[in-house]
Amino acid sequence: MSNTIKIITVFSIAIVIFSLIFTSWGFDDLNGLLAHPARLALLLLILAFFMILGLFIPLGGLSRTRLRAQEKVEDNMLIAFMGAMGILLFLMISPFSDRHEWMQLSGGDVLRYVGLFLFALGATFVIWTSFYMCKQRRIVLQNNSDKLMIEGPFKFVRHPRDFGSILIFIGIPLVFLSSLGLLLAILSSAGLLERISREEKILQQQFKDEWSEYAHKTKCLIPWVNLG
Repeated sequence: MSNTIKIITVFSIAIVIFSLIFTSWGFDDLNGLLAHPARLALLLLILAFFMILGLFIPLGGLSRTRLRAQEKVEDNMLIAFMGAMGILLFLMISPFSDRHEWMQLSGGDVLRYVGLFLFALGATFVIWTSFYMCKQRRIVLQNNSDKLMIEGPFKFVRHPRDFGSILIFIGIPLVFLSSLGLLLAILSSAGLLERISREEKILQQQFKDEWSEYAHKTKCLIPWVNLG
């Protein structure tokens, strides 16, 4: 995939996301959507996030594999499809729920700003990991040897970009106070766990004792929470 295609793909995804949010809320009341500072800030963060991904992160940094050995990990297409559908659904349901005060979470503005913080933190991890992976991939190619990534964002969790993605998924429905959207976001994240499990088996086979030592002292997906 060329850099031009990468930019087109990233911004196409952004257009779809904004279209879903605006359509779900209703084009007849976009002023209402933008009236709350948390919702406005979320939209600006989403825009900034995709601009950074599309314009500033090199092509190699968007690959989900962090080592050549991990390129053997194949997607479970059914789980990937269900996850994608879940993402589309919570992007549609969350704004609708907020505007029509339907199945809303209690917590008010406090919960909205918690969601905004989670989105910002998640986006930071995704961008940081992407930059770091691109840098390390160049080192791997120059040395023609695989290297286990344990520094940078990988010091906090073994799968920092997945961690960031989950925070993004959860943060969006929280900003809109959507209980159903939050449930769908959590279910959409479940597919990541299945892929992570397969990826870690390959890493264990590749790096053996080095991986075992790293996995022993670094949490899988959430800092300070042992998921395996």
